[in-house]
Amino acid sequence: MKKFKLLAHIILLVCLESQAQQQDANLILSYPEESEISFFKYPKETFAKAIYKSQVDVINKYPEQLLESIISAINQEWVNYNTLGGAEKASEKKQSHFDKIKSMNRNKNYFELAHKLTFNVGGIPTTIIKFFTHFEDTEVLSGATVMQFVDGRWQKTSHPSLSTLSIIVMRMKSNVLEGIVLQNSNDANVQAITKRVTDDLGLNLALLEKEFESWYSPEIHKAKIELYKDPKTW
Repeated sequence: MKKFKLLAHIILLVCLESQAQQQDANLILSYPEESEISFFKYPKETFAKAIYKSQVDVINKYPEQLLESIISAINQEWVNYNTLGGAEKASEKKQSHFDKIKSMNRNKNYFELAHKLTFNVGGIPTTIIKFFTHFEDTEVLSGATVMQFVDGRWQKTSHPSLSTLSIIVMRMKSNVLEGIVLQNSNDANVQAITKRVTDDLGLNLALLEKEFESWYSPEIHKAKIELYKDPKTW
């Protein structure tokens, strides 16, 4: 477990933006704080499948159960339940989507879990999970979902201020992100990154985002991208 500073850019919309803009977000944010951060790499072939047939069976006690609930949802009410902010914030799904969920082979359509980053925002447990989608007749795609534990259950959420961090969690190789967060890598290249993105408080998210963005701008740094980016991600 390491500590890092939740910097001002993470809570910028709370402190600076208008009330109207804040109402568009459904991520619970607070003032800058120190928080423990944990990294977990899932064992190979860890899947989240559509195991639920009814919303009444859903508890979302763990982040992984929320993913199972998301892929199981067969109506809009269920989608709303999985989303922080409910119907006001949930994406509206078409009936054709729900029909596919109802008829799909649950062993051939699922999420494959890669790793997760867990920390607190305003005292609220927050997790970003990297996964790969496996759906019949569709290429495997990478993704990342932000979740928060509110009202006794994990709920899907989103916010522009965490979009870059979500992309980092999704694109980075598991061993690279683990080495940076836990500062335990024996790889000289990862050690060099770790040194650049940490300060006296530990992992500095602003520095991590700046490091990540430097791979792509002002010009693409192919060598670094090949070293650190998971080739299976977009």
